[in-house]
Order: sequence, then C-alpha cells, then structure tokens
Amino acid sequence: MSLRENCRNRIFTVITKITQVSKYVVMVVDQNAYKILSMICKNEELLEKGVSLIELINTQRNNLQDFDCIYLLSNNIESVNIMLNDFIDEKNPKYKNIHILFTSNACKKNEILNLIATSDFMLKRIKSCACINLNFYPYESRIFYFENKINLYHLFPLKNLEILNISASELVSVCSCLKTYPNIRYQNTELCYKFAEIVQNYLTTEISKNNNEVLEEDTESVLLILDRSIDSSILFIHDYTYQSLCYDLLKINTEFDDNGKDNYPHQVTFIMPNNEKKNEEKKSILSENDDLWKKYRHTHIQEVNENIKNEIIEFTEKNSVAKIQKKKNFYNPNEALEAIRFLPKHEHMLEQYWLHIYLCEESFKILESKNVVDIGLIEQDICCNVDKFGKKLNHITNLNNLQNILASCEYQQEEKARLLLLYFINYININKQDEIKLIESAQLSLFMNKIINNFLKLKLQKNISLFIDTDDGVSAPNHVSHIFEKNKKKIKYYKDIAKDSNYELTRYEPNIKEIIQELYNETLDKTYFPHLSNVNTIQNNNNNDNTSNELKVTINFPDKKKNVSRGTVWEYKKDIIKKETENHKKKKKIIIFIFGGITFPEIKIIYQLSKQINVDLYLGGTSILTPNTIFNQFKTHSDF
Repeated sequence: MSLRENCRNRIFTVITKITQVSKYVVMVVDQNAYKILSMICKNEELLEKGVSLIELINTQRNNLQDFDCIYLLSNNIESVNIMLNDFIDEKNPKYKNIHILFTSNACKKNEILNLIATSDFMLKRIKSCACINLNFYPYESRIFYFENKINLYHLFPLKNLEILNISASELVSVCSCLKTYPNIRYQNTELCYKFAEIVQNYLTTEISKNNNEVLEEDTESVLLILDRSIDSSILFIHDYTYQSLCYDLLKINTEFDDNGKDNYPHQVTFIMPNNEKKNEEKKSILSENDDLWKKYRHTHIQEVNENIKNEIIEFTEKNSVAKIQKKKNFYNPNEALEAIRFLPKHEHMLEQYWLHIYLCEESFKILESKNVVDIGLIEQDICCNVDKFGKKLNHITNLNNLQNILASCEYQQEEKARLLLLYFINYININKQDEIKLIESAQLSLFMNKIINNFLKLKLQKNISLFIDTDDGVSAPNHVSHIFEKNKKKIKYYKDIAKDSNYELTRYEPNIKEIIQELYNETLDKTYFPHLSNVNTIQNNNNNDNTSNELKVTINFPDKKKNVSRGTVWEYKKDIIKKETENHKKKKKIIIFIFGGITFPEIKIIYQLSKQINVDLYLGGTSILTPNTIFNQFKTHSDF
C-alpha cells in the first residue's frame, strides 16, 4: 500500500465529490497546505479533476463570483482571517459558494471555528467544512516527514512539550491515511515514552469520534516510536547508494525555504545543451515520478553510472531515427544524448537522461576532490569495529588511522569533523582532555569546533545500552573501548558482511534494520522496546470530547449526489473502503517513527526489507536529515 497514493486518493476523492455538483470551481490554498499538496500531485492533475484555477491565499486574487471555491487550509488563524476578508463585502464577495478543507483538526483550536461562525454572510455560503487529515509530507510511497522545523538541540533535551503535541497530531494524520489504529511500542527513553502516550491519547480521541470504524480493519499493525539516539553513526557516515550520496555530496535541500519562491525541497538545478547547442539551466524534482530515479535510487553509485550510460546507448541503438543520426557506434553517452535530441516525442526522456548523467558525474567529481574514498574506509572500520577483511579491530588501530587523516592537509574540514564525530559516537570512556587534543589536532575552524562540541552535548551517543552485551560485563571506566567491544552478535554480523559484501565502503548498516527484523519475528527486546500499556483501549469519550465545538454546516446537494465529508475525515466512507480492500490483500503494517529525523540510508533499508518480509513497512520522522542539514541546524544555535 502506497502512502503517497493513499493521500492522492483522499484529496482527489473529496475534490471529485465537489466538482461533480459545482460546474466552476477554483482552489485557494495557504502556504503550508500547498507544500503538502505539492508532495502529492501536480497542478495539472487538479485541473483534470475539474479545478479551474489554483491560487495562494496570500496573493492578489480576482473576484470570481460565478465560481465555487475550495479553501484548502492549514490550522492557521491568519489564513482563516484572509478567507473571511474574501466575504467582508456582502455586495461584492470573491466567490459564490465555498467548501473549507482543513489539513488538520480545526476544533483543536476553537478560535478558528468560532471565528468562522462570526460571519453570518459567509456561513450561508459554506457548503461543506471538513478535516481531511493530511497534515504531513508524503514524500514517497513508504516515507513521510513533517513540516515542523525542529532542530536536534530542541529535542535533546526537550525544551518545549508543545513539540510533542504538534508532532503527535501529524503522526495520527499518517495513521489516518494508512487506515490503521496500531499497537504502540517505543524505545525506552523518556522522550519516546512521553511522545507515545500523547500519540495514544490522540488516536483514542480520533477513533472514538469516528465510531471505532478502524478497529475492525486493523488490529495487528505496530507503530514503533524511536528517537535519534537509536543510531547516531548513520547521521555522518558516507553512504554510496544513489539517493544518499546525491543528497549528501550535492547538498540537495530537504526542506521548504520560506524565503525563496523557487527553492523547493528535493530540487536539482543542472545544465543541459539545447537544440542550438547552448547551455541551458534546468530544474528537476527528485521524486518517484522520475522513473530512472525510482529505479536506481537505492543502487550503488558505480552501478547507477554504468547502467544509465548503457540505457542511453541501448535506447539510441533501438530507435530508427537515432540510427540515422549516428555514423558510428556510441561509446560516449553524450554522443548518444545528441542523437536523442532529434526525437521530439522523447524530449522529457532526454531531460531525464541529462539529469542523471549530471548527478553521477558531479558525485564522482566531489568524491575525488574530497578524497572521500580514503576517509570512507576509516569510517567503516570505526563504525563496524571490523576491517574490510572481516578481522576485528582494536582501538589503537582505529585511533592511528583517524589521527593520520586529521593531521593531513588533503582532507576538507567537514570530512574531518564527520570522522571525529563518528569516533566519539562509537567509542566510550574517552576522557575530556583526549577529546580536546583530538579536535585540536584536526586544525578545524571555530565553526566546525562548535558543531562538534554542541552535537556531543546532545548526548545522543550516550544511549548505548542497546549495543553493549551486559552478560559479558561493561568495560572498565578508564578503558577506551568500542560500543561493540563485547557485543559478539554484532561483531560476527559485521565479519560476515565484510566477507560477503560487494563493496568495502558499504559494510555499516543502519540499526533500524535489525530492529525491524526482530519486530517482524516478534523477538524484539521488550525491555528496550516496551509496549504502551493502554494500547488499543478505546474509552467512551463521546461526552467529553470537543465535538460540540465543531462547526455545524448543512450541505444541500442535489439528490443522488453524495455529500462531501463534514467533521473529521478519519477514514473514507465504507463503500470506498470496501472497494479498496477488494483490490488489495490485507497486510500487517509496521510504522517506524524516529523523533529527531530520518536519514536516506534508513529510507533505503525500508524498501529493501519491504521486498523481504510480508508486511507494509513505513518510515517517518520529524525531518529528513543529511550531514549538511545537521550542520545548518547548528548554525541557528545560540552559540553561533
């Protein structure tokens, strides 16, 4: 089951119901709602569904008094005030009738509904008012993240409990779109426990309002709540699969930039020659809409480079027009792309090929210029505590290799900082004096020094009890040792990987892989990952909930037309659910949520495991993290 497809169906279903009864319809969205919408569909698809025009609510808009208007709004007072101003002049309203769709539950902010209720003139024009529960970014078919710009230093330690409430509301929205009411387990930390309780309360309230419909549909699914301390190494180690490497080396943005109109997340700017052989700047969004990206995103960069070049040459070999253009066999993909240029119907494919040639070439250039491969071997040794031959390493070996990199002038400061952080994350009992000496030996800038020190203050690396085999005892307090030093299971695992791996720079694996496998096999440790005690217990809150504060609107559609949903759209209507369950076999769902953010190597693991185990796997977090994202987060820290 595709999360992104579910979200598309949800918004399209509601819009189709409206356009079936309204001949002329425009859509007005606020910034936050538009960000979500842009992750789900293109404007052209909305036009095909009968929406004549899509506009931002905070722009100058013409009066269209013959058109009905769909307002798609976030839970935002400012947006509601602008909507009210559209009808402040009763003799000259902007639109005819209106449908209000909130991305999240508006009754949680009673002032919003109270504000709407103050306009008698507008109330007469409201044909429907609903929450469609789309309060998150459905980035990919199995991946989601949130709009909140929460930095790691906001969470460790937690400075504002409201962060938990906002994130819980968004996570419940995800459960809604997946049509699941899951059992909740959590990493045994204070942050995860608090968050799990809030999520459970939100789920209980939402389900009780919707007649417990979901309980009949899903009783086996699991939501596992983790925080970023579950794996700190994956934040800084280089990963050489296509998606991970491109976002890391090319510093592709993962967040919306409110200051720039055209700076969208996941967007790449590249150069390709036009028909006049002049270089032209192009922009492309890396998403599942790009077939080549979807096909190769989790493949090693070396294989991607070879496969894409072969695809280009194979295409030109098969195409008759391209054959005419060539005078000899193509050995250079750029020559092959020149042949495709003469095929107008393949213009989009040409642009895709140029994009991926650019991504591969730029990635290899940066790998070489930064000497990343040399550092990569040391990274793998430090994180696995096993070398590329499968031999267990000692601390002195790893420390000497680290010091050689730090003392060299051949490596950039960012790469040295990442390597230092990996060392401090994976080794325990390092005294403060030795830590300072190591950092000083790297001759880093004040900025990089502060990043290292402030990250270590988060103490994410201190939550190591999961990795230490307590049966063999803990290392002496004064003895510097690896977190896997006495973990025979982990050491054996990485020895086996070293012997079987095709690439010596891809030995380290995200910790969530083992966690998900054990969760699936029902062997996940209940001490480290306990169940929430009151899971799947619905209390009768009908007399205590906020439904009395909901806006009551009568929808007068013609006979034979179905009403647009009013109130909270937790689920689709039963006829739609029935149709979908006929088309899809019911699968258990496992949702992994990481408070603090997720990484691209972890995203890759979700897709790999989805092919191996018979469950629908999903991964989400408060954000998507890259090393550059983390460094940028600390730029806003009070120390900078």
